[in-house]
Amino acid sequence: MAPTPETRYTDANVLHRTSSSLFCQILLAAALAAPSVARAEGAAAGAPSPPPSGRDFILEKLGQVSLFGSMSATWRNVGPKEPGFETQIQNEVYLADIYFGARGPVLPGVPFYLELNVPTSQQGGLRLFQIYAEYDRIHRLKFQVGKFLVPFGRYNELYRPDQFLTVTRPLMYASPDSIDLVTRPNSPRPPISAGYADVGARVSWYPVRVHPLIPDEMTAFVVNGLGETTNRSRAFPNPQNLGIPGPPTNGVTPDFGHQNNNLADNNNAKSVGGRVVFALGDLRLPFPIPERAADLDGVVLGLSGMGGAYDLEGQLNYQMWDVNWALEYEGVSLSGEAMYSSDDFLNPAVAPSGAALVAPIVQARRGEQIYGYFIQAAFPLMRKPFLGKRLTGVLVFNQLYRRGPLQDFFLNYNDGTTTFPSLTGVRSDAPYVLRQIDKYTAALNYRLAEHFILKFDYSYWVMGNSTILSATSLGSHDIYQTAFSLVMGF
Repeated sequence: MAPTPETRYTDANVLHRTSSSLFCQILLAAALAAPSVARAEGAAAGAPSPPPSGRDFILEKLGQVSLFGSMSATWRNVGPKEPGFETQIQNEVYLADIYFGARGPVLPGVPFYLELNVPTSQQGGLRLFQIYAEYDRIHRLKFQVGKFLVPFGRYNELYRPDQFLTVTRPLMYASPDSIDLVTRPNSPRPPISAGYADVGARVSWYPVRVHPLIPDEMTAFVVNGLGETTNRSRAFPNPQNLGIPGPPTNGVTPDFGHQNNNLADNNNAKSVGGRVVFALGDLRLPFPIPERAADLDGVVLGLSGMGGAYDLEGQLNYQMWDVNWALEYEGVSLSGEAMYSSDDFLNPAVAPSGAALVAPIVQARRGEQIYGYFIQAAFPLMRKPFLGKRLTGVLVFNQLYRRGPLQDFFLNYNDGTTTFPSLTGVRSDAPYVLRQIDKYTAALNYRLAEHFILKFDYSYWVMGNSTILSATSLGSHDIYQTAFSLVMGF
């Protein structure tokens, strides 16, 4: 049967629609494939690919994050077995200097840094140690904002156990978390302990070196500053906190051990400071130089200073000045540091007879100066031992002084509400005395592998001139300690 005109028209119309639909599908497929072809051609031609977005962006940033940390498992033996004020310790094993964190770029040229700490004294409790953002898009300039390690001195930045050679630290940076510190009434205490991190901002400039006398680094910073030993912070508004307590019965002194982890300032004043670092010879590494670094040739000289008010009322001040140096040649190094500090403090006033505190309790304002130095020599004993990577010997000599008013010592004093196991008071006519602690250290640092170090340390504290003996004093015995430490760092 021959097709009618109507049938021929209908078939042609269907064919036309089918051809149009197929043509549209081809165009759509070409449009979808075009970006892939363009990316492939662009990649082949060396053109930059578009930045990742969404999930790819998150995965890329996570891939740039690096993890780090350290831990020290330490055995120690402290003597003598009948000491003055310290508790004798035999065969103690403890974990110390536990740090872990992450760092990575949030944006190009904007790294982010987070680090947590597990102090031995908090029995496993976490505390925020550092959290800051850095901006280094400007050549030779670096900015940091947040809670960061305060750039003061040398050993303050060598706070992790895989960054310094010995088990104990120098007296000027002694840590309350270990037996680095031995203190008694009228004896010197560290101006600052290692690992002082604070909230604020810093800027560092790294000039172009055209002469050895042009510094490698110039840094200025503004931070909240040291706080009080007793945490009397200006808390944020809360119905449960309707007043600010006054100075406690046992007085106010700087929190040199950073026992308080405040994220807000306790007074109106800020602490300001700065550091200048000179690198002479062939040394061209960022400061500080990790003592775990390979052989270096050169000389480093650093100058630091900081100060401000530290009490809640903003009436007690402190200042610290520091000079440090390091000389290294083919693994043999000689380094040292000297520090001078002065601070105000409050002590309860003692009656002229010296038998009791003045009633009602009155806080007397006094000042003191603490200063000292250490010298350290490190030398290779075995550069390539049969097992492990390196065996290094270390010898350290420390001296620390305190010049301040003579303080009387009281045991189990009750102010009507609280019994203090011990406290110190000062008379109005108290003479100024000079007290001193010496410390000798001999150590071995055995690098077993890239991330494992075994340390042996023998330290001796000379305490004969450290205090003023009184009716309640228990003597001035010298203290010695033997310690082994297995350090893991990554």
